[in-house]
Amino acid sequence: MLDVRPPRKKVAVRVAVAQELTGIESVTVEESPPPPDPGPGQVLIRVHCAGVGPWDVGMLGGGFPGTTVPFVPGQEVSGVVEAVGVGAEVLPGQRVYATTFPTGGGLAEFVLADSGRVAAMPADTDFAAAAGLVIAAGTAHEGLIDRGRLRAGETVLITAASGGVGSCAVQIAVAVGARVLGVASLGNHGYLRSLGAAAVFDYHDPDWAGQVHRAVPGGVDLLFDGAGGQTRDSALTTIRDNGRAVSIIAQDPMGELERGITGDTFAARVDRQRLDALTALVEAGQLHPRVEAVFPLEQAPEALARVAGGHTRGKLAVQIVP
Repeated sequence: MLDVRPPRKKVAVRVAVAQELTGIESVTVEESPPPPDPGPGQVLIRVHCAGVGPWDVGMLGGGFPGTTVPFVPGQEVSGVVEAVGVGAEVLPGQRVYATTFPTGGGLAEFVLADSGRVAAMPADTDFAAAAGLVIAAGTAHEGLIDRGRLRAGETVLITAASGGVGSCAVQIAVAVGARVLGVASLGNHGYLRSLGAAAVFDYHDPDWAGQVHRAVPGGVDLLFDGAGGQTRDSALTTIRDNGRAVSIIAQDPMGELERGITGDTFAARVDRQRLDALTALVEAGQLHPRVEAVFPLEQAPEALARVAGGHTRGKLAVQIVP
């Protein structure tokens, strides 16, 4: 059906923006010029919610080469299509979720996105939950399905299992039919079992890797690592000979592995096909978005500080449209 809404009024918009890459403290909420009209293959989204994550914190600290100022954080959004450029495959008025990684822009009332990275939101999903799915679940899905080649009946060990990516990884692995072991602090063990984890291990316990060995004497088939550092080093010892490991800690690559183990450190690139796969899981009741807290735009710096502090359960979102 032809969209007949009146032309968009171009007025100043609210954004959370950093004028220098010196950390979270550089983010302020202010007015910005209206966004341009979408070009070919672009979609202008009126943002209802944006997810925030470690990548935003890293960019604000200057940790991602190529990040320029002024910089608006927010790499994953949900909202309503305001306008489309030639060749875009969504319609004005459609409820969508999308990624703008690595350029950001999500912590604003409007954002431009490539149409190939925009998809219709899952049915009966609210905007905060949809925004929180994009990168977290997209990363988990790529790591487990494409790179980790996880199959039904296998055993997967997931570190940082209670975080945004980890909690999605647990659910996706369960949906595949795998046996899921999680690594998280003791207070999150019940939460992870509620997501379907068969067993959970406390990384504060110096013998946690030994406990995994005793639970799975032959070793796990796949390690999905979201922790890096010593936790990952210990987790690597639990993999069976000729097993597999994938890590999302790009700044801490695994290097050469032993015992025939193959390793892959990656940063996900979420596209419409990935989002459609997530939608199918959500609508089948196999993936439930977990949003720990929703902040108003004016409290975007507080949301980012919460991310930087770590130990979140699920995702954090910022609500743009009240």
